Amino acid sequence: MQLFDNPIKSTLLKKAKAIQQVSLESLLNDQSREALFILNLNDLKIDCTRNHITEDIQSDLLDLAKSAKLPEKMQALSDGKKINTTENLAVEHMGQRDPIRFASKEWIRLESFVKDSREKNKFSSIINIGIGGSDLGPSAVAKIMKNYASGPDLYFVSHSDPIYLLDLLSICDPTSTLVVVSSKSFNTSEILENAKITRKWFVDQGVSYENAMIAVTAFPNKAISWGIMPDKIFDLPLTVGGRFSVWSAIGLPLMLGIGVQNFKEFLRGGSAMDKHFFSTPLEKNIPVLLGLLRVWNRNFLGYQTHAILPYEPRLRKFISWVQQLEMESNGKGVDLLGNILKLPAAPLIWGDTGTNWQHSVGQFLMQGIESNPVDILFARKLDVRNSAKIVKAHQRLLSNVLAQASALALGSIDNLNMHKNCEGNRPSNLISWESNSPYAIGRLFALYEYITIVCGFIWNINSFDQWGVENGKKRAKELLNSESFNF
Repeated sequence: MQLFDNPIKSTLLKKAKAIQQVSLESLLNDQSREALFILNLNDLKIDCTRNHITEDIQSDLLDLAKSAKLPEKMQALSDGKKINTTENLAVEHMGQRDPIRFASKEWIRLESFVKDSREKNKFSSIINIGIGGSDLGPSAVAKIMKNYASGPDLYFVSHSDPIYLLDLLSICDPTSTLVVVSSKSFNTSEILENAKITRKWFVDQGVSYENAMIAVTAFPNKAISWGIMPDKIFDLPLTVGGRFSVWSAIGLPLMLGIGVQNFKEFLRGGSAMDKHFFSTPLEKNIPVLLGLLRVWNRNFLGYQTHAILPYEPRLRKFISWVQQLEMESNGKGVDLLGNILKLPAAPLIWGDTGTNWQHSVGQFLMQGIESNPVDILFARKLDVRNSAKIVKAHQRLLSNVLAQASALALGSIDNLNMHKNCEGNRPSNLISWESNSPYAIGRLFALYEYITIVCGFIWNINSFDQWGVENGKKRAKELLNSESFNF
C-alpha cells in the first residue's frame, strides 16, 4: 500500500493544513513539548521541538506507520527476508557491525592483514579506488576520524578524470603504496579505468603490482581475471549494498588508518543503534520517529528539500554520504508492485558545514520564500585535549548552533524595514552527541541508515536497489562503444 492509499492520510492532511497556521514560537511556549520531542539514547540527544508537530500529530503518524506495516517490515529486515525484491536479495549490512563477526574467519583474516601491515609499517600511503558507496562511506569516516589516525596516509579516488589520480600518484612512493580496488561488481568502468592507471604506474616504476594491489569485491573471479592475486581479495557480501557497506571490508582502508580497535568501536556504535531500532517500541524509537518526521515534512507539509548542516568541517563528506544514502535509496518512482507513485518520495538532500553555511546558504534558509527543514549536527565537546582558549572557541561555536536554530524558528519581525524581516517558522532538528569518538560516529551513520529505511518502508518502495544508476552506466558503455562517439 502506497502512502497515498493509507487510510490515515486524509486525517494528517487536514492537520497539516491547520498546524501550518500555528507559529513555532507558539508551539515552543508549551513547556511539555521538551518531554515529547527531545529524544535521548545515552549521550545522543535529538531535539525535534522546532517542528510543526504535536503529540496528536505524532500519534497519527504512528498509526500511519502501523497501517503501512512498518513493524512487519522491520521484522522482515531483522529476519533476513529478501526485501530487496528486484534483486532477490536480503539486506544484511547490519551483520557486518555485529560483534559476533569478530570471531569469524573473514574478520580474523582482515584483522591479521591490518595488524601485520601496521606493525611492520609496510605502507606509507593507502589509495582506495572506488565510487559511490565504496568511496563516500569510508572517505567520510576517515575525514571525521582524522584525530584517531595513526597509520599510513589515506587517499580516496573516485574521480574518473585521470589527471586527479596522476597528480596523487606523483606524491606517493610506489614501493610503500597499497592500492585497494573497492568494487562490489568488479565491473564498474570508472573504478577499473583508475585501477589500470595505477597498475601501469607500478609497472613503470619497476614495482610488482601483484603485491601492491588488493581488492574488495563480491566477485573474486573477476578480480583474479583482472590481475589481483587470490590471497589479496577480501569479500563483500552480495547482500550488502554499496551505500550501506562502510561496515564491511569496504572499511579496510579505515582499519589501516585508524587501527583495528578504533574501527571496532565504530562498528559497535552502529550495532548499538541496531539494538535500539529492533528492540524499542515505535513511540520511543528514535529512527522511526525521525523517519516519520521526514515523511510528515515531505508529503504533508510539502517541503521538497532537507538540509544537513553539521557544525564540524570534518563532517563535510558526511553530507555527501547522506545525499547518496537517502536519494539513491528512496529516489524511486514506483512502489514494490511496480505501480507509479502517487506521492513523491525522497526529498532533495543538500547542505554545508559549520558557520560557513550561515554565510553562504543561511540567507536562503532565513528569508527565502520556500522553507526547508534542516538537521543541525554537532559534538558538544572536543574529542582532543586542548587549551582553554580553544575550548572557549568551541563554546562560541555552540552558541552559533543554538542561535541559528532559534533564529530559524522564531524569526525577527521588522515591519518598518521589510528587507530585514525574517518570518521564522523554519523547522530544524538539533542532533548532538558528546564527542566525535568512533563509537558515536558509528551510531550516527547507522541512525541515518535507519531513517532512510523507515521512510522507504512507509512509502512502500525498494530502498535497496538503484536501477536509475545502472541505466546511466549502461548508456555510458553503449556510447563509449559506439562508432558515432565523438565530441
